[in-house]
Amino acid sequence: MVKLLIFDMDGTLIDTDEVLYKTWRELFELYKSKDYKIERELIRTFSGPPIEDSIARAFPEKDPHFILSEYRKRTAKYYDTDLKFFDNEKEVLNKLKKDGYILTIATSKNRPMTVKSLKVFGVYDLFSDMITSSEDVAHKPNPDSLLLLMDKFNAKKEETLMIGDTSFDALAARNAGVKSILLKLCPRTYEKDKMPDYFVSSYSELYNLIKIF
Repeated sequence: MVKLLIFDMDGTLIDTDEVLYKTWRELFELYKSKDYKIERELIRTFSGPPIEDSIARAFPEKDPHFILSEYRKRTAKYYDTDLKFFDNEKEVLNKLKKDGYILTIATSKNRPMTVKSLKVFGVYDLFSDMITSSEDVAHKPNPDSLLLLMDKFNAKKEETLMIGDTSFDALAARNAGVKSILLKLCPRTYEKDKMPDYFVSSYSELYNLIKIF
């Protein structure tokens, strides 16, 4: 029986696609040439991997520390105007908590923005623990963040589910030896060799699937 649920953040617990798009668009407008073509599809691929990896892809010619500082300085305002949550999400999270599941988070987002996002939505207290990019733990698809949470809550592999939205989440789950569920709530592409065990298209569907295990 499953007892530990490990959630991703971006694209899973929060819809930050527009936040990411506007932040990256601003950076490209400031630090790329005027004829640089800004592609939304490219920016979507920045949801999932660590921000440092995305910066290395997008700005190989720039000082990564400078771009990271600019990113963090400029993205906060978009969290105030463009952060969204998913239909029935809060209701389902509360039901899962009431049902006795342990809700946790493994994310490449830093801790301050993770906490801020959860508090804005009023679900921060539902989560028993989180591992973020602020901790010295290898990022997904490395399984370390999942394994640490499993160890803390004494959860076996068959008692754990990884819930995310990208192939990074599915592969991290596979590397940890646990099952994965990906929420198809935001446009994503999935690599054939990094598919999850299950796809769902809504939080209501997610709840019903979790209750089967």
